[in-house]
Formats: sequence, C-alpha cells, structure tokens
Amino acid sequence: MQTQRPFRVVVIFLVLAIIGVAFIPRLNVNFTPTQSAPILKISFRLPDASPDIVERLATSPLENALSQIEGVNKLKSTSAYNRGDITMVFDKDTDMDFRKFEVNAIIRNIYKKLPENLTYPIVQQSGGEQNDDEQISPILMYSINGPFAAFKLQEDVDEYIRKPLSQIRDIHSVQIRGGNPLQITIEFDAPSLLRYGLNKSSINQALNSSTSAVYAGLAKTPSSQQYFLKTSSQIPDISSLEQTEVARIDGKPIYLNDVAKVFVEEQAPSYYQRINGKNAVYMSIMARPMVNKVVLADEIKAEIEALKSGLPAGIDVRLERDDTEFLRKEMDKIYIRTGLSIGILVLFIFLINRNVRYLFTLFLGIIVNLCITAIILYALNVELHMYSIAGLTISFGLIVDNAIVMLDHLHKKKNSRIFLALLAASLTTIMALLMVLLLPEEDRRDLTDFSIVVSINLATSLLIALFFTPSLYQLLFKEELKRASKMVSIKGLRRRVRWFSAYSRSIKFVVKYRKAFIFIVILGFGLPVFKLPPQWEGQEWYNNSIGSDKYQDDIKPIVDKALGGALRKFVTEVYEGYYYGTPQRTRLFVRASLPFGTTLDDTNYVISKIENYLVDVKGIDKYVTQVNERTASIEITFAPEYENSAVPYQLKGRLQARSLDLTGVRWSITGIGQGFNAGGESNQRPSYSVVMRGYNYDELETQAEIFAQMLVDGNRRVQEVKTNEKFGYSSEKTSEYVLSFDVDRLARAGISRSSIMNTLGDLTKPRGRSFEANYQDKRLPVVIKANSADQFSKWDLMEEALPIDTARFVKIKDFATLTFEETANELLKEDRQYLRRLAFDYLGSGKFGRQYLEESIEKMEQLLPVGYSVETSGNYFSFRQQQRQYSLLLFLMVGIFFICAILFENLKQPFYIIITIPISFIGLFLIFSLFDFRFDPGGFAAFVMLGGLVVNASIFIVNDLNNTRLKKYNRSVLRSVMGKAQPIILTILSTCFGLIPFLLEGDSEYFWFALAIGTIGGLVFSTVAVFLCLPVFLSRRK
Repeated sequence: MQTQRPFRVVVIFLVLAIIGVAFIPRLNVNFTPTQSAPILKISFRLPDASPDIVERLATSPLENALSQIEGVNKLKSTSAYNRGDITMVFDKDTDMDFRKFEVNAIIRNIYKKLPENLTYPIVQQSGGEQNDDEQISPILMYSINGPFAAFKLQEDVDEYIRKPLSQIRDIHSVQIRGGNPLQITIEFDAPSLLRYGLNKSSINQALNSSTSAVYAGLAKTPSSQQYFLKTSSQIPDISSLEQTEVARIDGKPIYLNDVAKVFVEEQAPSYYQRINGKNAVYMSIMARPMVNKVVLADEIKAEIEALKSGLPAGIDVRLERDDTEFLRKEMDKIYIRTGLSIGILVLFIFLINRNVRYLFTLFLGIIVNLCITAIILYALNVELHMYSIAGLTISFGLIVDNAIVMLDHLHKKKNSRIFLALLAASLTTIMALLMVLLLPEEDRRDLTDFSIVVSINLATSLLIALFFTPSLYQLLFKEELKRASKMVSIKGLRRRVRWFSAYSRSIKFVVKYRKAFIFIVILGFGLPVFKLPPQWEGQEWYNNSIGSDKYQDDIKPIVDKALGGALRKFVTEVYEGYYYGTPQRTRLFVRASLPFGTTLDDTNYVISKIENYLVDVKGIDKYVTQVNERTASIEITFAPEYENSAVPYQLKGRLQARSLDLTGVRWSITGIGQGFNAGGESNQRPSYSVVMRGYNYDELETQAEIFAQMLVDGNRRVQEVKTNEKFGYSSEKTSEYVLSFDVDRLARAGISRSSIMNTLGDLTKPRGRSFEANYQDKRLPVVIKANSADQFSKWDLMEEALPIDTARFVKIKDFATLTFEETANELLKEDRQYLRRLAFDYLGSGKFGRQYLEESIEKMEQLLPVGYSVETSGNYFSFRQQQRQYSLLLFLMVGIFFICAILFENLKQPFYIIITIPISFIGLFLIFSLFDFRFDPGGFAAFVMLGGLVVNASIFIVNDLNNTRLKKYNRSVLRSVMGKAQPIILTILSTCFGLIPFLLEGDSEYFWFALAIGTIGGLVFSTVAVFLCLPVFLSRRK
C-alpha cells in the first residue's frame, strides 16, 4: 500500500525535525542522573540537650503531629546532641507546595507547646532521595585573595560577587567560607568580680540594658505634635562600651573596664578549608537540580570575569575547581563515540547495499527520529546523562533495524504489511524495559531514564517506519516501484538452491532428534541447581538428600558443573561479585578521625602533616582540605595526564605508610584500589547484621539483648554480638562526663545546685554568644567569658576550691561524683519506630553464616511482642531479593507472550519466540565469565536490549511465515527464515559494528564497555537461537 501524498508527509516530518533541532540546546544535560522523589526536611536545635532529651521533648512531638499528613511514603528522624531533624519522603506526584504549607501550619500550631529554647524548625524541600551533599554539590569553586583581613575580604566578595551572581536563575546557592565574622569579646577577671560581689550575669544584665533600645515615652513639640522617645542602641566605639556602669557599690560606680577587658576579634573558627594547603576565602557555587550544568558554568564564569573590574584594588579571584570540565570531557567523549558509531553504521550499510538513495533514506530517518525524540524529551523534562544517552545510542540499532526491515519489505513485497511485525517487535522491547522499572531501587535508579529514552525512540520509530520511510521511498524509488522485481541469474539461483538444500537437511536432522537438542540447549543455558539451599526447614526428605553432608561435599560440585551451564558460571563468577557504583574522576580521599573530645586545632595539626607531604608530589592537580572537630579530609585530584597512570596508586601506598607514623588517629584512604583503614578503633562493620524495630526504645533494647544472647548461645562460631552497632560510617560512639550531685550533702551545707552551676558557667568556656549588639552599623555577637576559661580543666573542677559567693569556697568533689560514660550519639526512627542494629561475625563459611542468621530470625520473630520486628541488613545478597529479580524476568516472558499471542492470534508461536531470549543470554553469560569482564549497570542494560533485539528477529520470521502460503508447512518455515536472513544478519552486524567505538578503552570504561560487550556477545549467540533453534521449534515432525 502506497502513501497518497508522500511529498506532504516528508515535509511535515522535516519541519518537526527542524523544530527538534531548536530544542536540543534546551535539554537538561548532566553526567549522572539526579533523583526526583520529593522530600521535606525539618531541622531544629535544642541547646545543651542529649539525644534522648531532643527525641523526647522535640522530635517525638513533631513526628506525632506530622504523621497525619497524607502521601508520606517514609518518615525518618534523627535525634543527636543539641539538634534533630525529620525527613518526610512523599509520592512522586504529590503537590509539594500544598504539603509544605501543611507542614508549616502544623509546626506553627505545635511550636508554642515545645520547649522555649527550641529554635523554630526550618523546613527545606529537595527533589531527591539522596543526601543533600550528594544532591547539591559545588560545580565551581573560586579562591579570593587580597591585602585585607579575611572577614573584610568575605564582606567584599559578598557585596561585589555573590549578590550579582544571585540574579542567575539556575544557581541554587553561593557559599562563601574562610573568613570568620567579628565578635565583641569581654574577658572578665573572676577574682575582681568576686571582690565586688558580682558575677557573669551582672555584666550581661548591665550590657543588655545599655545596648538595647528603650522606649522612654512620648514628648510634645511646640506645635503640639507627639513623638516617641527612644534611646540609641548603637555602640559608637569600644571605649564607650568600656565605660558601661556594671554596678554601684557604696555609691561608687563600677565600670566594665574595672573588671574586664573589651576588644573586637574574629570569631573562633568552627572549621578550616584549604586548597593546595593555602588559607583563603573560598566561594562555592551550587547549581539547581535538573539544569544543564555545563551551560550554567560557562554563564557563571563569564559573569565573574565581567565582575572582576568592579572589585576593590588588590583583590584576586581565581578559579580553583571546575567540576563541569570533567563532565564536559566525558560528555564530549560520549558524543564523539555516538557519532563514530553512526558513521560506522552508515559505512557498513553503504558497503553492503552500495545504493546512495537507500543509505540516504536510512540516514535521514535516523536524523528525523532523533529530532522528534528531542521534542518529546524536552516536553517530558527527561534528563540527558550517560545512561539516557546510552539509550539513544542503542536505539540507533533498533531504529535502523525497523527501517531496514521496512525497506526490505517495500522492495520485495511492494506493500507495508510488515508494520504488524514492527509493532509487535517494538511493544515487546518496551515490555523488556518494564523489567528495569520494576527492579530494586539500587539497580534501577540509573536506568529509569535509559528505559524512557528507548521507549520514546521506539514509539517515534514506528511513526517513521509507517509514514516517513514509505513516503521517502516512493519519492526516491519511483522507477523501481513501477518495474517488476529484478530477475536472479541462473548462477545465482543455483547458489541459493544449494544453500537452501544444505540448510534444509541440517534443520531436518535436528528436528528428527529434537528432544535431545532441547536437552542440550537446556544444559547449555543451565539449571539453577547451584542455588538450592543446604537445608529446608520442615522437609526431612530434602534435608536427608540434598542437605546431607555426602551430597553437599561430594555430589553437589559435580552436579552444579554438569547442570549449571553458562548460568552458573555467570552467577558465581561475575554477578555475585557485582557491586553498585557510579563513574567518577580519579580521586584519592584521605580521612582522619580522632577520638571524641579532640579540639579543632589538634585535628588541624594532624591533617597538616599529610598536606606538607603532598606539596612536592608530581602529578597532583589540586587537593582540597576540610577540617572539622575530630574529623578531617583531603580530596586529591590528579592532572589529566596522570589520572590513568601509576601515580595515584603510588601516592596511595606512600600515604598509607605515612599515616602509620601518626598514631592515635583512625585513617581511611579510599578512591582507587582496595580501601585502606588503620589506627584507632576499627571502622569495619561485622559481616552480618540485623535491624530491629519497635515503638518503645527501652523495650527494643531489651529485645535486642535477648536476640544477641540467642545468637551467642545457639552457635559457638558466634562469639560476640554488638547490640547497638552504628548505622553509618559517619556515626560515632560518643562519651561525656556526668556530674552527679549528692542532694543530702548539698542540703546540709546550705548550698543549692543552681549556685554551683552558675559558678561553673562563669568559670568555664561559654557555648556561644551571650547576646547581640549594634556596633558600627553591624550586628555583632557579644561573648562574655572568664579570662581563664580556656584553661579550665577536670582538675580545676574537682580539686580546686571554687567560689560559691563572696564568703564561701567549696570543692565540687565534696558534693558530687564525676563519671565517664559512653552515650548514644544518635537516636534513629523510621515511620515512628525506633531502629537498633545488631551485628556479629561468624567464624566459618558465609553460606552457613547466612543460613544460621535466617534461622535465628525466624525463631526470634515468634518471640517478639506485637509491633516489633527484625530483618536482615548486610552487604550480601538476600535470597528474597534474588527471588524478586528472577520473578521479574518471568514477568517479562509472560508479557512478551501475551503481546505476541494477541497480535499473531496464536498461542504456540509466541512460546517459540520467547525461547530464543534465554538462548541469546548464553552468549552474554559466556563473554563476561570467560573473559572476566566487569559487570556493572551497563550489563543490566545489555540484558534488556538483548531481550528486545532477539525477539524482534524472531517476530519478523514468524510474521513472514504467517503471510506465506505454501502447501508444505516446514518448507514455509525454512523459506521465511531464509527470506529474512539478509535483513536480520544485516541488523545484527550493524548493531555490533555500531557498538565497537565503546570497546576502545577496554574494561576500565564504566557502563559503556559492559553495555557494548554484553550486547555483542548476546547478539552473536542469538544467530544460533534465530537460525537454528527457532526453525527447529517451529517445524513439525512427519
């Protein structure tokens, strides 16, 4: 059937293609995908509170109030020292503006019932389920140097750079760090205060009243107008502040400078950040999620270059880090490979066909297809990253396959009745993509956009195949359509007859022994007998046979090898070693963790030793240091020419040796090769762990102790169970001194507990500002402290006589005891249930360890009270997760079966089509296991694409068989296979050749190599499935 107005159809598609070209620069481009599940995070602070107090007084009441909101998928909370946060994960289609309004309304209503010193909860919205640091990270980092103090430099940067940059819409935030703000410090002399009968609160009250605005009343002017009278709250200079009257004794005023020193200084740093070991002011620029970071970075750099001319003299702004450069290089590499793939594809097709018009039809169809796809991607806001671009690249093969099959059919049959087969092929491929959408979150999160892009491309290719390709074919091949089919020469005809006869005899021979052939195919793929568990509870026949020591030790290895086939080699040698990861630039991470209580200066001193060593190392591009209390880290990036050399590994070895010289520190060096941990308390998690949940924390602790005792008593290979194991590597066990007062002794001495606490508050280092004051048009914090506060020690607390008042000095140890206790660093809850992790090591085989854990969990579940649960949590694959993935593969098979059954109106033929899928998987299994290639998310994508590609070839053959009318059925089968052999082989080879550019950098290339090598291996083996297995299954025995 020919199109009535082919010229109009071609013009319409070309116009759509031109529109699509205009949308390409507007597409959202990133390197790795961002998540989109909406989240609200509520954070708050409760000063001087332990985790249990924060949880009881703040977190729990807020959780109870917020739990009534609809559409919440998960509710998680963390209560830590002085702070807490609640995370609410919503459904993807939730109206977040309304939910945020609802959350704020609930907080306003409940806030008045919460503790007075609780800060007002801050509600933040984000668009992904990952941590904030992962979701929003700096794309550009600048260093600013100048002949000014750091705080002045930071003010200038804020005024002249940050504020203009905030006008750029796609910038999420601009952070300026390195310059510590100013503060007014008042250091009093404790003995002088005591001599006058004063204390710290006396200074605080006097300064508060003198620096606050006071409304004195109303005053009338001569014209009878009334005005408010208000005292000024400004502090003109430090000398004026020093003349503040603190008290009056016997009529004599006591001024602030009589008992204290007053000065302005920078606030004590709470962290240090350096680039290449140099202190400076640093400006980090974060991009909003779902924006084109490459385009945004270019806009920001151009804007900063323009702003440099307006900066004060002497200020130097330098670009220190540009994360988009790596993104730009990787995306350019992807674009080049994609272009090279298309080029090889076009050249291959031209060499096979040697017809420029045929090649032009195919190539123009691909271009129009991609341009129309760009319109749809923009409309659906689909993110373009390495995985979705992989979908575009792989789609080339599918698009070309559809076009080749359609052109071949038009050329031979002069009609478009192949469209039903194309529709079936496309729908089955989309069904294969549904398997990706139903995979566990950790496996599908990067492949979701991949599936969407391939589906869109396939749907568009159907329109191209139905309308554009036939119309363009009519315009370019007018004469061929009018002429009869070209006659084959006698010599060519004889060659075809010989090939057909040989092929026919081979298929007849295999059909004769079809049962044996099917048995060989099954053994080649493999039976999952190697996954049989060693024990089956309640089934004695199984435990006495399969579970016996004789079978497990002597028979099982032989049976597994004989019946496991390619599946066993893949699962045991490749898949079980798979771990999820994302591509990164070559970086080395050095992390130092010091004991709880370590000061910032001590931590800075330790990490500076590593910095000094890095100064003279050749090949380092930059190293960024971040120092906090107790933890410090250095992120080392290498020059491009050294990234894939031995330098990173050599440096890692030297840093490992250097870290061993610095004792008392727990070191972690990761990024390349095997992770290194040494010193301090081991950060390694035990091999097995479970998470217990419950609504009462004390009862949960009791049940955890019961389960721990059960694990130890039940097996001698379990020697110790930790009942409060940390949940994350960043979690730490903390400790504190607890001062316990003897109430009876205090009462007999006539001393109140509050008087002792007031004295300690005067003598120890303050936790923060006392109040804020206006100084030279700035709002500065005022810190009041004793001049000896920094030196106050445990000895002073317990051994020195401390002044309670002007008449009495007492020793704290006479009225209290001081104990050192380990405390919970954080209290975690999920869906209002407390979480507690138990962990242990099993001295023996991992298989038996998992078995023992699962058996123990089943026993414990029968003992747990209602509302309490226990579940596995570890770094090994659970049988239930594997069972789910295998069931999804079965779901894929069933879906393809019903699609083919509906379109072909037959129940047998779809079954034969499906069988070709696992046969093609044999090639993928073998190529990964025999050559020891790394399996990553690209391998998963190869599985999906193979299912669609192999099924397509089988569908074309079956469709041709149903349209063939010969008396002998078996001859019709062979004729259909041979008739479609040329386009099928052409599509397989074109896809394989198109993937060659992605193999050039070898196994080290993340995602692309696994995708390419897996697809090629499966496609090569699919020829056996299509040209041998399918005709054998379709043929009838006589």
